[in-house]
Amino acid sequence: IQYLTSYSGPADLIVEDSLFSRFILGEDENDPAGINKPYGVTIKDGIIYVVDIRGSGYVMFDLNEKKYDTVHSSFSGKMRKPINIFVEDDKTKYVTDTIRNVVIVFDKNNKFIKLIGNGEEFKPSDVLVVEDKVFITDIKNHVVHVYDKNSGNKLYSIGSVGSKEGELFYPANITISPENTLYISETGNFRIQEFTLDGKFIRSIGKVGAGPGQFARPKGISVDREGNIYVVDAAFQNIQIFNKSGEVLMYFGEPGSSKVNINLPADVIVDYEHVAYFQKYAKPGFKLEYIILVTSQFGISKLNVFGYGRMEGVDYIGRKSNANRQ
Repeated sequence: IQYLTSYSGPADLIVEDSLFSRFILGEDENDPAGINKPYGVTIKDGIIYVVDIRGSGYVMFDLNEKKYDTVHSSFSGKMRKPINIFVEDDKTKYVTDTIRNVVIVFDKNNKFIKLIGNGEEFKPSDVLVVEDKVFITDIKNHVVHVYDKNSGNKLYSIGSVGSKEGELFYPANITISPENTLYISETGNFRIQEFTLDGKFIRSIGKVGAGPGQFARPKGISVDREGNIYVVDAAFQNIQIFNKSGEVLMYFGEPGSSKVNINLPADVIVDYEHVAYFQKYAKPGFKLEYIILVTSQFGISKLNVFGYGRMEGVDYIGRKSNANRQ
């Protein structure tokens, strides 16, 4: 896993990270128009979406047009404390808001469409859309609510408050695996739990502690095509990686004062579709297979991009490339 680049404001889209740019701008140049305190991140069709808690909206880094934009909205679509975002293939966006206690839905042009929730029934942390269902983590009632995407009607809930298997306590983030199962991070129970889409408990991963495979404050979670699970721990300020059997493989990231560091990380996303945009940042001879996006709520870099890959000419024993697997 190799550090590639960072995004914090508009200048990061137009200035290459070169010796000359660092000479002109300075090593620690901060753009006042940039992100304040990010949480959720995703990437779709060449656009990186980052939710800015203090900016009360989400920002967009358009990698094609080299354009930076911020969406705040107003009236019914106003965001007061947005946390996470999910973007569908048609660019419909779902944003959780923990002050308004609703999920706010925007169309492909970032225009407000509707609300999910009435402001009283839940406090949403994360949101995931799978086909015609919307999954919403609720840190007030310690469950995951499932709504019909089209009608807005509630279908069922997953879990109940508690610490036993299948119970939840402060479910922070949610993602889906290649096997179409749900992974839910629990900040209060210091673990990851896996469920079927209809809410049946499968297993739990991790426990409280300070060693590998243990958690103190798990938040963002993502899964790669091989089923490896990436979990942000805001207390340890790193990302732990587990295999599909739940065994810890490694961790990466550490706090610090340089661009490569992550400071109070919140979310992580694994992406295969945008490798071509970032290959130029990799070390010569290092072929990227996928990228890993990590948000940091403090420090110089608000969004770091890492790349997973292999050096040309190196024999990785027991490891096949994506091309060979296909």
